[in-house]
Amino acid sequence: MLSLFKRYRLSRHSVAHVSPFTFLTVCERIKPMSLVEFEIAQQSLEFASDWLYQQQANPQYSDAGHIILRDDADYRYQEMLARHMAMSSVPVVLANCHELLLEAMPVLSAEEGTLGFIHVGNSFQLKQTLDPQLGSAYHFVLSRYSNTQLFCIGVDAEHEPSHSFEYAEDLGCDWLTADESGFGYRSQLKSQLSHYLDHCNQVVLTVDLASLVPSNGISEHKTLDNQMVIRTITQAVNSGKLKMIQLVGAKDKLIYSRQTKEIIDELCHLAAQVMHVGL
Repeated sequence: MLSLFKRYRLSRHSVAHVSPFTFLTVCERIKPMSLVEFEIAQQSLEFASDWLYQQQANPQYSDAGHIILRDDADYRYQEMLARHMAMSSVPVVLANCHELLLEAMPVLSAEEGTLGFIHVGNSFQLKQTLDPQLGSAYHFVLSRYSNTQLFCIGVDAEHEPSHSFEYAEDLGCDWLTADESGFGYRSQLKSQLSHYLDHCNQVVLTVDLASLVPSNGISEHKTLDNQMVIRTITQAVNSGKLKMIQLVGAKDKLIYSRQTKEIIDELCHLAAQVMHVGL
């Protein structure tokens, strides 16, 4: 953990009072999302922005507000990301869909070298479509940007279609199933993640919040161990290569879940310690 603090202190140079993490909420409508679904997500995330600010208002906390993307010519999100990354503050984006990564790619891919994505969730998010749709985020990231690669953690082998595994293999992706991502496999996960990080110049970590919260109904998905998710986040932070974190959830039960709060609390705890060492 000490190496984490040293890396951040060295990378921040002489910039004072810069939080290691900047929190914000972002909402975008993607096919086939209905207008009602979009408006519900928008309201939930707007309230979440206020809740985050009120709950975490302290010297270690940095808040970038709430952004709604409706126009392709709206570059506020990209400008915000570029500004905070330039200050060595990692944006922590609470988003309503994974496809917001596509809006961030012009900024994320600006530097040379391999950009690695660590995706924690039950699905590969590799739906093959002609235009961006829910579930297609990494299909477009990997097909449009040659310097990108993907490591998926927690794929639900019982519900993810076989052709997704075939496509992931064709794209050169790495993955661990949900069964291979539990506490009993912690050494294997740590080793494989370390190997992946060694082969990336920069990394982006995304977490599908729906995969962390038990579902209600007939189609029960594999619920991932949140402590293992937090370990994964900490290891990515500790690598010194983390460029952005995206937490994806469009409903109150996901945004305000115990699992989401534990992740945000851990990030604020890390931020406080990083800033303390940097004083």
